[in-house]
Amino acid sequence: MLDFDRNPPSNVARIRAALEANGCARELSPEIGSVARALAASKRAGSFLCLGAGAGEIGAWVLDTMDYSSGLVALVQDEAEAAVLEREFDRDVRASVHLQDAASFLVDVRAHRFDLIVDLITEAHPKIVQLGLGVLRAGGVYLGWHLERFSREALTQCAPGSGGQASALEPDDFEAARFGEGLGARIIVRRTQPAQPKRRSRAKTR
Repeated sequence: MLDFDRNPPSNVARIRAALEANGCARELSPEIGSVARALAASKRAGSFLCLGAGAGEIGAWVLDTMDYSSGLVALVQDEAEAAVLEREFDRDVRASVHLQDAASFLVDVRAHRFDLIVDLITEAHPKIVQLGLGVLRAGGVYLGWHLERFSREALTQCAPGSGGQASALEPDDFEAARFGEGLGARIIVRRTQPAQPKRRSRAKTR
């Protein structure tokens, strides 16, 4: 088990209080916020996306360490949550709030590339995962909190119901690791270069 720093920055407490006051706070583990904050610190002039319930609160963790040439999009589907976040994030020019279905948003921005995507969606969502990985920059990280059923083999097929918009991906372009106990948390990294094919050793002849 990794030793996480779970102490949230002050802006997280402020945003959580505002969300609670408006009845739209989410139950989130501080572990994912801590990991997201650490990953954001590793990206210079990065492009970050948080999506799903709690995207704004986790976005606050990301803002704590991202540099001033980076940008964050908090993608939410609840109007009340969006209104709170727009008011709270108005203090930080690096952050923007977007109210839209996750799948349609990822299709709309398919020409863009993100350095970090934090996926907080709780239900099974292979289409969204595939669309998200498709807009991940080489060297970028996809941090998913509920990916118990993630399968590398599934990347080789177009996601069901995507209408061809979630194209098949090459599994060898990605590396994945699970962490956390019973959390279904995974980090998926897009390789900076294609995996080298394994060569069979040849027996020496005399």
